[in-house]
Formats: sequence, C-alpha cells, structure tokens
Amino acid sequence: MLFDLRAPGRKRAVQAVYVVLALVLVGGTILFGVGTNGPGLFSNDNGQQNSTSLSDQNKDRLDALTKKVRANPKDAAAWGQIALLRYSSGNNQIPETDATTQAAPPLPDKARKEYVKAAEAWRSYVALNPDPIDIQVARAMSGVFAPTGLNQAGPYAEAQALFVQAQEDKATKEKRKVTVDVYVPLLQAQYAAKRPERLTKITIDKMRALTPKSQTKELDATIALAKDPNDAKAAKVLTDAQQAAGGGTAPGGTVTLPDEPTKTTSTAPAPSSGK
Repeated sequence: MLFDLRAPGRKRAVQAVYVVLALVLVGGTILFGVGTNGPGLFSNDNGQQNSTSLSDQNKDRLDALTKKVRANPKDAAAWGQIALLRYSSGNNQIPETDATTQAAPPLPDKARKEYVKAAEAWRSYVALNPDPIDIQVARAMSGVFAPTGLNQAGPYAEAQALFVQAQEDKATKEKRKVTVDVYVPLLQAQYAAKRPERLTKITIDKMRALTPKSQTKELDATIALAKDPNDAKAAKVLTDAQQAAGGGTAPGGTVTLPDEPTKTTSTAPAPSSGK
C-alpha cells in the first residue's frame, strides 16, 4: 500500500497519488488538489529568522500549557494546543519545497522529533474524548502522520477520520453540506491502513451522495486511485477531465518521503517544556 515505501516503485506510486489522487470534484467538472496543511499557525514559514522568532514566542505558551496538563492531565484543550505548537515547531524545521521540481525534502530529524512530541500530545487529547473535536488539531495531526510526516498509516487514517468528523459537525451546525474533497484523503488513508471494507464503503457512499451523476466517471477514477496508486487508467481519466475543464496539464513534481516510519509510544507522558 501507499505507506510501504520499501516496495519496488513505491515512491513513484506515492508521487502519482499526490499528483492525481488529490484532484477533487469542485464546481462543475474541474478537479484540483487539496492538502492537509492550513494557513496561519499551520503554514510552513521556513525562513530561519522567522523560525527562531516563532520558537521564542511559542516557548512561553508551551511552558504554560505544560504546567496546565501536569496540574490537570484531563485538560483536553491544553493537550490539543500542545500538539498544535509541536506541529508548528516541526514545520519550521522543514526546508522549503524545491521550486523547480516541487519535491518535498526528507523530514529533518529536528522536525521528526517535534512531530513525535505532537503525536504524544495528540494521543492524550484523543484519549479524553473531546466533544467536539478541535478541527484545527485534527487537521494538523493529519499532517503529522501523513506520508510526508511520520509516515504512519494507522494513525494517519484515525486523524483523517476525526478531521472529517469535525468537518461534518461544523457543516451541520452551519446548515450546509461538506464538499466531496473532504473525503478523498480519508479514503486514501483508509485503504493505506487496510481499514475494514465497511469503513471504506461508508466513505465512498458519502462521496457518491455529494457527486453529480455527470461526474461519476471522475469519482470512480478517484476511488480507484485511492485503492491502487498505480492505476494508470484511473490517473488518465482524472488528467483528461482536468484538461477538458480548462485546467491545463496535470500538476507535476515528486514527493520525497522518509525512508522508514517512525514509531511513537502508545502512552503520552506529560511533555517537557521547550524542545
């Protein structure tokens, strides 16, 4: 599957996924890519001066939050904010994407360590069953566990599921429907983590309910690529659809992934302050 990077040609398969699978149905017939990282706190500001400044600003916040969870380990909101700060700190350790090839660099050790700490805080957060799930925290953790992060299929699928749940809850409160692109990364993650067929079927059924019949062919191709990133026929269907919608050629580039998944502990002790 997607996360088994040692299999022959797997990195090229992942490239195909990130080039084509992320194409989603928007508006009439056009498809385009979506990502996991959000703006603001979650964006990659990789300038060295800005990184140092952000770290200094966040250290006081992290110290305060650490004291809170030590005094009250059941403070879910504090655990969530710790996860966000660790994720942001990790992002600031990642060099910019190569502007020529659009290739993401390997995850640096310093970034990996911050992501691991974010994962520990996340586990404490989820264990407390927060209701509702903080949509920003769930979105950030999707980035932490993604192939370009810690590369952990199971936790990635869990984070994506909670992110989608938060999206659905928000849409319900605002009396609107979520868009089909919300489910594309979730389905990809479910297949990669080898989730039961009943779960992938639920996701697919939701995608079909949100997709106009005129786009059934493109949706089928998206589903096929989620299951098998090497499906060249499905990739061509999406590329052709994008070109027909005036999107030009499909986006190119590669995604460089870590060589081995990083395993984190199953329990989360109270974090130490700072890095």
